[in-house]
Amino acid sequence: MRNLSNDGFTIIEIILVIGIITIMTAVAAPFYLSLSNSNELDAATNLLAQDLYQAQTYSRNQAQDAQWGVSVNGQVITLFSGSSYAARNPANDVVYTVPKAVKLSGSSQVVYSKLYGLPQATGSFSLVGGGKTSNVVVNNKGMVEY
Repeated sequence: MRNLSNDGFTIIEIILVIGIITIMTAVAAPFYLSLSNSNELDAATNLLAQDLYQAQTYSRNQAQDAQWGVSVNGQVITLFSGSSYAARNPANDVVYTVPKAVKLSGSSQVVYSKLYGLPQATGSFSLVGGGKTSNVVVNNKGMVEY
């Protein structure tokens, strides 16, 4: 004959397990959030640098027989063709939206010259997210440093 009192879990055991899981979640959640924000910052930094390199490459290759540039406006990074963002051809725009956890500031645009791929002006961008800051700088030779 079976003793029914030894089958299953007691309410105390269940409460203890729930308590342990709650504590582990409370400790792990901030680490996960910080890691997630840091990854978003890294991804946005790499995306901006990649767009700057792409604009320079398109300008050197005279793609669409145009200059190319990158514009940063709020949370939006736009790869565009034209002598400025205002004078661009919107049909060629490649638009990326940066996650809200990352804040962009700095230069509004960098435009590269056709054939040589030199920037019309140097640019500096600052990205902040997850308690970290990342800077992307375009020097007068068109090199992107980040």
